[in-house]
Amino acid sequence: MTGLANDSRQMPRDQEPDDFERLFPLAELEPNVIREAAVGGRDVCVVRTAAGVFAFGAVCPHQGGSMCAGIVRGTMDPSPRNEYHFGHEGEVVVCPWHGYEFDLRTGESVSGVIRGRVGSFPVEVRDGDIYCSPRRRRPRPSRPA
Repeated sequence: MTGLANDSRQMPRDQEPDDFERLFPLAELEPNVIREAAVGGRDVCVVRTAAGVFAFGAVCPHQGGSMCAGIVRGTMDPSPRNEYHFGHEGEVVVCPWHGYEFDLRTGESVSGVIRGRVGSFPVEVRDGDIYCSPRRRRPRPSRPA
């Protein structure tokens, strides 16, 4: 189980497997409960959902809210007028201060509501333990204006 398509051995080309740090046993991470951890000298939030295990930045880019105090849920998908479609359950973290939503896989703002993003860190589960890289995933290239 991992935060990237549940393929625990797939890593970006610039990511070396030996820089992952052991955090704690997977069994100690309750589903949908965000836990704070230190990786490479920085605080990260770690969560296990039905969608996988994710690590993301501990500070909201909007005004510095603690993302580890946020909640994990889904979000509203674009839908026709007067129809409401809820999706992405367990793939979105919500800042506790102002409710901004971020994709757990990429750290990007859901629907691009704000420009900033929380960091997204590669995670692996090995022999029942959670490992996290201190290197943030690179953001996807933005579209030209």
